[in-house]
Amino acid sequence: MIPDPAVPRRDALLRPETMAGVISQRLLGGVPVERCERVYVKYRVGESLRAVYRYDGAHVAARTGKRDGIAAPEVGAALYPFPHDRKLDLAAVERVLDEGLSPHLVAWAAEQSATFECRDPSGRVVAYAKVQRDAAPWPALDAVRVPRVLATADGLLLLEALEGERLDRGGQRGLAALGATLAALHATNIKGVRPRLGLMFSRLDPTRLFTAAEVIGRVRPDAAPSAERLLTRLLERSEDAHAEPVLIHGDANLRNALLQRDGTVALLDLEDLSAGPAAADLGQVLAALLVNRTPHAARALLEGYGDPPDEAALRWYTAASILARQALPAVSRHRPDLLARLTQLLDAGNALLTPNQVPA
Repeated sequence: MIPDPAVPRRDALLRPETMAGVISQRLLGGVPVERCERVYVKYRVGESLRAVYRYDGAHVAARTGKRDGIAAPEVGAALYPFPHDRKLDLAAVERVLDEGLSPHLVAWAAEQSATFECRDPSGRVVAYAKVQRDAAPWPALDAVRVPRVLATADGLLLLEALEGERLDRGGQRGLAALGATLAALHATNIKGVRPRLGLMFSRLDPTRLFTAAEVIGRVRPDAAPSAERLLTRLLERSEDAHAEPVLIHGDANLRNALLQRDGTVALLDLEDLSAGPAAADLGQVLAALLVNRTPHAARALLEGYGDPPDEAALRWYTAASILARQALPAVSRHRPDLLARLTQLLDAGNALLTPNQVPA
């Protein structure tokens, strides 16, 4: 990525080796850090960057442009050791849990969300607690297995712990079952889940697609022509995106799908449950299969779904997901493996919208 004047120490802040030294000096009084890994990034090009690092069993967030934390001028940031968070009340978990249960952090997106395993004295995970801004419970869905919301508090959801294997960790197992689960979700009567469903799907609207192409072009000029070409084709074929709204997950991906012992798939993280085209959910999963170099697995997904949307809609939403939900996060979440083949990914999206071409 080309330099960003607004975040001049960006590359140092993203480098675990550098941050291990910073953490050692600023937090540990010079005691060496044995292991340090970056677990979360939110990069706003031309504005700011925040990252979370896990080191020797602890976590710390780093944020540019702020002065209320522990100063780390060598990376142009302030440090916020867990559980300090500028926008989340992480202490709420302790207040909600029953006596005898202990919270253990499993994911922290600083200033956005944090997820805890809630363990009983034997160490068994009996629930999950999710702290996030504007947390709202989702409805029970008779046709689809989802975690039950056990309790709510300001900015916190206490959720049932489901057993199973996340599909992003199980190769290509469970894709047909995921297709069947999405079909059942899309067939659910929208009126039956109001008022939670006050949201229309908007993650792939023209404004967001334009922003994705613009951000990519600013930090990767070499990929700008491919991003602009894909944006143009998406806008030219926008009529393919219109369809009767159904109940959709809104963030359908392999991380949010859990293969259960009975062979069915449960859906996780339903904060984006909304009304929208069925192809939006399927297209996001298909885009991930292309990015993961397993496009042949699409057959199992679509066969499990049964009667998928028309091909033009699937191609449009898959290509749009490549731009806004794969290529853009390569930059904003700093995913080096995807950054290395960014132009290739965008060209695959272009191929989806070009007659007689098949994406690589």
